Formats: sequence, C-alpha cells, structure tokens
Amino acid sequence: MNTKTFISMIVSAFVALPVQADDSRFCTAWNAFVKQSATNVLLDFSYAGYNHGETAPPDVSTLGYTVYDVTDPEFGAVPNDGKSDRDALVRILKKIGAGKADARAIIYFPAGDYILHTSEDNTIGADGKAQSSALNIVMGHVILKGAGRDLTTLTMKDPNLPRNKNLYSSPVMISIRNNGEKNPPVWAQITGRAHKGDFTVEAENISPDIKPGTWVMLNLENNDAALVKQELLGHRLSSTMTNLKNDGVQVRDYHQVKSVSNGRITFYEPLMHDVDPQWGWKIVRYRHYEGVGIEDLTFVGNAKDHFKHHATWQDDGAYKPLDMVRMTDSWMRRVGFRSVSEAFTMSLCAGCSAYDITISGRRGHSAIRAQASSRVFIGKVFDRSDGYYNDDQSRYAKNVGQYHACGVSKQSIGCVIWDSQWGVDACFEAHATQPRATLFDVCKGGFMQYRMGGDRSQLPNHLDDLTLWNFNATNISSKTQLPFVWWDDKQIWFKTLPPTIVGFHGDAGVTFVAGQTKLDADHGHEVLPRSLYAAQLEKRLGAVPAWLKELEKVNDTTTGIVRIPQKAPSDNRIYDLNGRYVGTDSHALRRGIYIRGGKKLIK
Repeated sequence: MNTKTFISMIVSAFVALPVQADDSRFCTAWNAFVKQSATNVLLDFSYAGYNHGETAPPDVSTLGYTVYDVTDPEFGAVPNDGKSDRDALVRILKKIGAGKADARAIIYFPAGDYILHTSEDNTIGADGKAQSSALNIVMGHVILKGAGRDLTTLTMKDPNLPRNKNLYSSPVMISIRNNGEKNPPVWAQITGRAHKGDFTVEAENISPDIKPGTWVMLNLENNDAALVKQELLGHRLSSTMTNLKNDGVQVRDYHQVKSVSNGRITFYEPLMHDVDPQWGWKIVRYRHYEGVGIEDLTFVGNAKDHFKHHATWQDDGAYKPLDMVRMTDSWMRRVGFRSVSEAFTMSLCAGCSAYDITISGRRGHSAIRAQASSRVFIGKVFDRSDGYYNDDQSRYAKNVGQYHACGVSKQSIGCVIWDSQWGVDACFEAHATQPRATLFDVCKGGFMQYRMGGDRSQLPNHLDDLTLWNFNATNISSKTQLPFVWWDDKQIWFKTLPPTIVGFHGDAGVTFVAGQTKLDADHGHEVLPRSLYAAQLEKRLGAVPAWLKELEKVNDTTTGIVRIPQKAPSDNRIYDLNGRYVGTDSHALRRGIYIRGGKKLIK
C-alpha cells in the first residue's frame, strides 16, 4: 500500500460529525444509547480518567510547587556515570517527608541516564540472603518529571529479587502510594435498590465524614450461592473457581460524592453494577492521595533476551519499574518503557489517566494495567516490544508486544483502554478476580485467545459488560479455533461473560460463537461514531474536550506527522486526514479535506 505524509493540522476526527441526536449515519448501538431505548446495552464510560475525563492534568510548571533537582549538589545524582543515583532520590524523599497529602513537590531529572537500582542497592535480610526493596513515595501532589521521553531515562540496571517463591513477587523499583488501612470503617449502609446508570443510592447510618468531594468505596463482599449464580448470568460455577466460591462476589467501586441529603448519597459518576440491599452493600472509607504525576521520561530495564511466560521469576517480574497505589486524579503522560517485565500498574486507584506511552525493547510480561481500580483511562499506548512468539519459541520477531497487552485485573470497573496498539502476539488483559465494565475503544492488535491472564482459581477472566468498540484484530493464535469461544465449558481456562461487541474487524477474520455475546453488531467493519468514549464525552459535555482532541493526534512517533493510507482508485472509501475511515457518501461529510482513491477530496 502506498502512503502519503500529511501534517496533522485538521480538526480531530472525533468532531467530524455531531453525536447529539439519533442519526442514520451512526450505528444502531449508538442510537439506542442516545435514546436510552429498551434495546440499549451500552454503559456510559465517559467518566473514566483524570477529572472525570473533562480536562487534562495541569501544566505542572504553573502549579508553584517546589522543584527538587536530583543533580543539585545537596542530593548528588550524576547522570551517565554508570553508578547508582538511588541515594539522591532517597535524600529528596527524606527532605520532603513521607505521609504528606499535599507535598507540592516536583522531583526533576534533567537530561541523562539515572540508575535507580543495581545489585549493590540490595540489602541483607534476617535470613542472610540478599533482598531488594522499592523506593516508596508515600505522598500526594508530587510529580516525577524528566526533560523529555527521549532525553531522561531512569534505569533498573539489575533485577529486583523476588520476595518469595511466587514468580511475580519481585517488588517494583518505585511505588507511589498511600498505604491505606486493613479494615476501613463502614460509613453508610445501603437500604434501597439502584441500577446501572443511576447516580444516587439510598443509605442509613451515614457518617458525617461523607461530604461533597469525598472519595468513598461502594462495596459488596458476599459469597451467598444465589448471588454468585446471579453474577454468573446462568453460567456454571466451576469447582476450580475458588475465589468466587469462597470469597464471593466482590464489587469495589470508588466514587466521588457530589451531594448528601435526606438519606440519599449522589455520586459524580454513574453506577456500573446494579445494587440490591439484600446482599449487604455498604460504603466504606477510602484512604488515598491525589494529584500525582509522572511525565517526560523513560524507564529502562534489562529484561531477558528470551521471555517465556511463567518460566522463571526473571521472566515474570524481575524488572517492574513503577506502580501507583490508592491514587485519585493522578496521571502518567509522555512516558516510555524499554525492556521491562511489567510496565505500569495503577492499583486501587480511581479517576486516573495514563496516556501517550511507548513500550519497546525486549519483550516482557505485561503493559499498562488498571488493577482493582475504578474509571481509569489508558490511552494511546504503543506496545512495540520485540521477542519470541509464545506458540513458537524458535521464532523471533519485531513487534510481538508484551505477553499481556493493556487491560484490567482484579475488581476493576468502568475503565477505558482507548486508541491503543499492541503487538501481533498479544491480547488485551482481562486478568480475572472479577473485573467488570471495561471498554476497549478503537484498539488494534493481536487477539490471542489465552493471553487475557488469570489463575484458574480466580476465573472468570471478566464478568459483565466487557465492551469492544471498533476493535481491529491483527492476528490470532494458531491454536485458536473459529468461531471464537468466550466461555469454554470444555476446559477450565478462558471464561468471559457475554461481551458487547460493535464494529469488530481486522485481518484476523475472527468470528464469534452464536449466543456467546450480548451484542455482536456491524461485524467486519468500523462504525460511526469511531470512538465510543469520545462520543459519550461529547454527548455529556456538549463537545469533545480539548485534551482528547490533542491526544487523538498523537501517534507512535509523536512527531505530529501521520501517515495516510492511499487506496487504489477503485476503492470508494473516504478517509479523513488522520487516516480514519468516515464512509463512502461524500454528501454526508462535513466541510473539510478528505482522501478517496488516493486523491484529495475537498468539501
């Protein structure tokens, strides 16, 4: 296919058509959502991300925070000298002080390479063995900032040693976290029914600590057999599913309170699970920090040359540079990862964003993940790591991707993975232990059937409301039999409740078993609106937010240049200047410049 290069100076594809009204140009599933008709199966995912998706995180230079330059003689980091700079970061953290909710600090790494872990940083434990430890940043309103993704690198020169026999037990290099509490107090007990899409719950014994702006956890933990059966939507509970059988249905949904009045608590975000008070729903305290950012740098590991899933601890978890724990309204942007085991996990977080991220170098275990988190936005992740195919360990290739691509695990709910691309030998992550309501929106990559992840005791891989919108499947495993099975009763692995699928297409030619999807509409081609998340934001706010318009322009070279496919003249399809298919009827287009048959079309 020939290509032609254009400067991306045109208004985002997401605003090419208005999405407020029922319109024949848009797919049936979208129109049903707009009208909230009886046939609608779509949830509103538009509240995912920093500030409920409404604005970008701030320009940190405007915050007035204290800047701690690691190369300041007081701290002593020396880039590019091949020696550990860990002590410099430790000195900065000591000076700021742990446990501050409002640290108001920017930890700045000028251009250069900074080594933050070597084997010499390990200590000797009580058992006489070497042990690795994380650099814990226990505070809020702190920014880790570099001079640019291609200019500043934070390096793990040597692996972090595992804590125990578990292959994934190595600590991360840096953990930005709130340590939480083991048994958070109950702040309210739910007394009335509420449904998906509702914003208000009825409650009693409401704590005076529940105020507008407070973040809380709406919580259910119940192993009643009737509830478990209801949660599985008629599917059989296997004897191996001990998490669901013993620990029961677990919903941990973090919400920000909008108002409290007369026994009614209203959230900023809609519910994504029905609430029935007979099962013991409650609201509990959620310890967290906010306002944490990571931007403009690259994390470098030293992952094995030949990754094999679950072969050794060196494969699964030796190089995990970073995680974020119990954070709200926090972010990662313009960040790279090279030769890492696991790139980045947001655990027990809410309303956070991670976008404009590259993953390269040697292949590892996983990419960007929301773990037991609510309404996290993961966007524009380009996973290009290289390595060996899982099904053919003698076959090396570029762009196989991390073993698990971007996705979710544990009790995540309402998360969005948006306009991201991963390698041909991967699949999105749905890593079991009860994730729900996840949107994979205009994503592209491999669709390997057994790559979602999850121990058999923690299955199903994903519960209700998995949603794939305009998914482009580039490859499937040689072991996959079509049509694709979402719930396989013939073996203990791979269990996903019926997903909602709209506009599934791609070179892999995937089809699905009849009756195993909640909806499989417009199979084989893209639909309009192209992005469900963007369209839902526009419907809610009246316009696509400026931050998302800008993010839409980002590609895997981050140059502002996009490459536009030029089809043969016999192809009547029309593309915008971002290379997005917009239809075949030129009369339906808004004013602008388009490409048809390799030629410019001006409306």
